[in-house]
Amino acid sequence: MSSNDKPKTSLDKFEEFFSTTYKDDVFEVLEKYPDEKSLVIDYNNLEMFDPDLADLLIDKPEEVITASQKAVKNIDPLMKDAVLNIRFKNLTNVIPLSDLLSKYIGKFVAADGIVRKTDEIRPRIEVGMFECRGCARQWEQEQPATGNIVSPSLCPECGGRSFKPLLDDSKYIDTQSARMQEPLENLSGGTEPKQMLLVLEDDLVDCLNPGDKVRITGTLKTFREERTGRFKNYLYVNHIEHLVQEFEELKLSEEDEEKIIELSKDPHIHDKIINSTAPSIRGYREVKEAIALQLFGGAVKELEDGTRLRGDIHILIVGDPGIGKSQILKYVSKLAPRSVYTSGKGTSGAGLTAAAVRDELGGWSLEAGALVLGDQGNVCVDELDKMRSEDRSALHEALEQQTVSIAKAGIMATLNTRCAVLAAANPKFGRFDRYKAIAEQIDLPAPILSRFDLTFVIEDKPNVENDRKLAQHILKIHQNNTVNYEIEPELLRKYIAYARRNVQPVLTDEANKVLEEFYVSVRSGGIEDEAPVPITARQLEAIIRLAEASAKLQLKDKVEAEDAHRAIRLQQTCLRQVGYDPDTDTIDIDRVEGRTPKSDRDKINKIVEVIVNLQEEYNGNAPMETLKNIMVDEYDMSEEKVESSVRQLKSKGIIYEPTNGYLRRVD
Repeated sequence: MSSNDKPKTSLDKFEEFFSTTYKDDVFEVLEKYPDEKSLVIDYNNLEMFDPDLADLLIDKPEEVITASQKAVKNIDPLMKDAVLNIRFKNLTNVIPLSDLLSKYIGKFVAADGIVRKTDEIRPRIEVGMFECRGCARQWEQEQPATGNIVSPSLCPECGGRSFKPLLDDSKYIDTQSARMQEPLENLSGGTEPKQMLLVLEDDLVDCLNPGDKVRITGTLKTFREERTGRFKNYLYVNHIEHLVQEFEELKLSEEDEEKIIELSKDPHIHDKIINSTAPSIRGYREVKEAIALQLFGGAVKELEDGTRLRGDIHILIVGDPGIGKSQILKYVSKLAPRSVYTSGKGTSGAGLTAAAVRDELGGWSLEAGALVLGDQGNVCVDELDKMRSEDRSALHEALEQQTVSIAKAGIMATLNTRCAVLAAANPKFGRFDRYKAIAEQIDLPAPILSRFDLTFVIEDKPNVENDRKLAQHILKIHQNNTVNYEIEPELLRKYIAYARRNVQPVLTDEANKVLEEFYVSVRSGGIEDEAPVPITARQLEAIIRLAEASAKLQLKDKVEAEDAHRAIRLQQTCLRQVGYDPDTDTIDIDRVEGRTPKSDRDKINKIVEVIVNLQEEYNGNAPMETLKNIMVDEYDMSEEKVESSVRQLKSKGIIYEPTNGYLRRVD
């Protein structure tokens, strides 16, 4: 056989590949070297050039990648003697994390996941310099990726076997470990998500943040833990592709798109989608309509000054026990493809935002919580009122700014939480009392209440006709084990995905006029000094988001007057439920957002005034019993209300109790 007939090696093939197919790319990277160290190759191009070489990359990645690096050095058109990282993207071999078992060890694979945590960047010795203790000659020794120092076995000069490492003269490379978790939408119910350790080196370090959804390409390797003696798999990362974080990555076929567009033309599409939202629960039309709009979401806006206006709609459901709140939340968490469900009782502030955890080497790193993992999706928080107050404070920034700022264990970071929050809470005293302010009945602070676009109150009131229909509905479901969907859940989630991906509606002049008239007319009722404030700009922004979601639901690119009216009707329903003040027969926004209503503020001021008058009459001390009698007889206040108002005044330091049963105003 002549020398020309010799089979080509991987090195020869790569030299030809880089000299022809990727010639321009090699030039481009070498011109930017050493600022840019990586040459990215599309696996499909390699497969078209030489299928056998592409197959060999999957089976023996280390051998092939080393050959590709040597090939670039050999052709080196700019004579830079550059050591480039050869990275491969678009690998066809994408395997779920749960399937990455021992049979794939040593193979080149790709896997999708969500980054849970990243550790700090550390140096690793790539080529160690050693000095022979016998003859003082220095020798280089390549080091394994595991981080263990391996010295030469024998000195070629004197035959000595003892070497001293010269750390300052050794060659180092940056390395970082991270942890990736299976995408939540891939999990079946009750399955714990599989996690995988990632090892990043050189220019890949600092490319990942907790909450990122990525496709990792690399070699599956294993190492033996010194402490336990067990083997542990990890992915030695070759390439990182950040996946576009849309509502979902459902593949929509042309047939699906035709069905979706046909469905959007149905004049009853609104009713069909509302009826297909949690169909196993009867009634609560307004709540279901709000949740349907939440799934579609409004339009996100980035202003020229860098300000971001959120498009996500936050909803709070407050209601008596046993009315199906948790069931609604569970349904939404299953329907929305990227969704996280958590219960307030078992959730800490760190579990919602991010936790600082120790890594394998004793340093600190961030591990993403529910709101970060739910980025670009839905987060359902059940029993919000059961969370500890210090944990609830984690929600403030996440709900409005849609970021989480972390300052823990020396780590300063800002993580994205661009998710719609659907929360449920129970009344503090078991049942809801329509005549008390919502803040008195829910164990939630005013700043959190004010950040919800819609707050619904669901009461469990006995009614013979409704109770009979509800009983028949529940019995029918238990008897047949079936639920009637007007739109199948799979088609509905594809419809939502299509709308969120392709529709960004813009307000029309007609819709603007409707919204402007509503806002001004409602506000005009609060112009007088004594009148309560009925609505604020926060509610107007919520109505705009709802109107955009209504247009998106019909796949319209413009928000029309009917969408504005629909959003206003929903907001008014909530305001009437939560903000109605029976004492003034008006809507007071302070009741909705958990602050002291105007009518209560007037009563508190009147109590202070009466205490001052009684002090003059009773030598400086106002008797509590006399105060109660005056407020009950002259101002129609209940004794309970007087006592709670007095407690409030005492807690704020406005009055005090010098002797038992007597009050005095603080001078």
